[in-house]
Amino acid sequence: MPLALLLASLPAAAGPFLFGGASLAGGGERSEYAGITGNLLPVPFLTQKLVVSDYHYKYGANGTTVSVNGQSAEAALGVQKGWATGWAEASVGARYRYNRVSPEGADNRSDGGEWGVALTVLGQQEFARNWAVNGIASYNFGPKAYWARGRLLYKVFGEAWAGVEFIKHGDPFYHATQGGLVVTGIAIGKGVNLGFFGGAKKTAGEPRAFYGGLELSKAF
Repeated sequence: MPLALLLASLPAAAGPFLFGGASLAGGGERSEYAGITGNLLPVPFLTQKLVVSDYHYKYGANGTTVSVNGQSAEAALGVQKGWATGWAEASVGARYRYNRVSPEGADNRSDGGEWGVALTVLGQQEFARNWAVNGIASYNFGPKAYWARGRLLYKVFGEAWAGVEFIKHGDPFYHATQGGLVVTGIAIGKGVNLGFFGGAKKTAGEPRAFYGGLELSKAF
């Protein structure tokens, strides 16, 4: 499970940006994350990102349900550019994950600790009147893990957006597809934004299930 669901809802910003969130899915799957991103060094367009996460997921393999509990951390550098109707960012960094797989020996190649090099691109572009497309794609060399999400959004009030999302993620042993509805950018305080999402998820070897969660960010 990747860290990549973290950033695609966040606008480009020069100052530090705190973010976090959590998601749940049928069968007890879950993930939680927290991090900071921004132009922390005095170099134009250069961004830094630190993220930690905890997760549990499962999938079917050869008639067996494989369960994975793990944690991951990433430190990355990127370049970021904003303009009147959107923004884009590309980053590369070191990512470490530690998985505990059960039943024991079910998937040795996903068990234990592993370093990877994470490449991520993300951005948002507004178009027409009050519409925007928002996307993120990440690939972690080493574990060969991928995560991609696209959102089609409509500005409903203030800086809040509502729309639909489609997500694909996995690695050589785990593949999942999910899609649903999202509301993001709800202002609940000075510089604090809240979002919600939910829909249906299909993991290889497992029945369809719901998913849902929230995302929170604080700009400085």
